[in-house]
Amino acid sequence: MLSGFPASTGTDPDMQIRAYLVAIDGIPLEAVWQAAKLFISGKVKNHNRAFAPSCASFAEQCRRQQAAIEAQSRPRRERQAETPQPKVAAYKMQLLRDAANGSRNARRELAKMFPDNPIIAGAARPEEALR
Repeated sequence: MLSGFPASTGTDPDMQIRAYLVAIDGIPLEAVWQAAKLFISGKVKNHNRAFAPSCASFAEQCRRQQAAIEAQSRPRRERQAETPQPKVAAYKMQLLRDAANGSRNARRELAKMFPDNPIIAGAARPEEALR
């Protein structure tokens, strides 16, 4: 990787390699390989392409690649099938629409359909609707 960056020719390659090895200790080789490919191909953002990456930058990119590899290898959760919900009859929807637009007849009809619902029953009585 070091030979791919022209400004890195003046450094001692043995010392540089040792520093990289210390920085990437414990990171899987696949992640190291992927990170090196990204640096060499110039795909790492905010990296001066004339210089080899610092040991810390290279190790950080290796950890990112390791996280991406681990995320890809995790088993995917299957989506649970959506349970079908009963459809609301068109005339009920029309009653709701009419009641929302102020129809007293629609409110009364809804109150007859849903006598246990205090909100609908209250909306059918004009004195409570004005409060």
